[in-house]
Amino acid sequence: MPKKTVKAFTLLELLVVIAIIGVFATIAYPNISKWIADREVRKEVYETVEFIKERKSEVESGKYGMTQIILNRQLQVATMSPEKFFEIYKSFNSPYRTHKDNQTCGFMDTAGFTRQGQYDKEDFGPYVPDSSVHIYPSAWHNPMNTVICISKDNSIKYFRQNRNARKRDDETGQWVDIFVFCSKSNSTEKTCKYNSTLENRYMIEIDRFQNIKVFKYNKKQNKWKKI
Repeated sequence: MPKKTVKAFTLLELLVVIAIIGVFATIAYPNISKWIADREVRKEVYETVEFIKERKSEVESGKYGMTQIILNRQLQVATMSPEKFFEIYKSFNSPYRTHKDNQTCGFMDTAGFTRQGQYDKEDFGPYVPDSSVHIYPSAWHNPMNTVICISKDNSIKYFRQNRNARKRDDETGQWVDIFVFCSKSNSTEKTCKYNSTLENRYMIEIDRFQNIKVFKYNKKQNKWKKI
């Protein structure tokens, strides 16, 4: 009866395998970590885009005459009824003549808005354990927020646009509002800025019609690229 040969790894073979695993881990781990961080930031970006689209849909359906969204560490919302919108912007005896004449909206619960408290929670930043991002603008920056006013005919703009985070759109040359997301893995509230060079950053651009573009920062080219 032939003898069975039992094969085993030699010490040298085991050392080679361990070395290969070590090299792979050294090379692959940073890339995997970067991919995970990027995916987490991207997720919060598109959740915010969807939030804005949902609020716009409410206005387009006639539920509200106008909605205001404050983009900051919190996504705050104030709404105006269709009746109030008509009273302020269409009627002859408007209680807010300046806003009517300039086609502007005030801030939060002034000038006909009702604050929607159900949205008043921390959405991003260090006080939100399940958030993976810091954002720009926030209380750490100047400006401190980005405010957009959503009406059915897109005729109303925020009355302090110069206090919004804004830039010129590269394609149209028009001024647009911006909101930037940075990964907590390599940023702080202070360092999360539009013009930093940190990786894993995304930006949304919002024009006066609430058309939204999403950009990702390319560190090698030092450039924002639309995705």
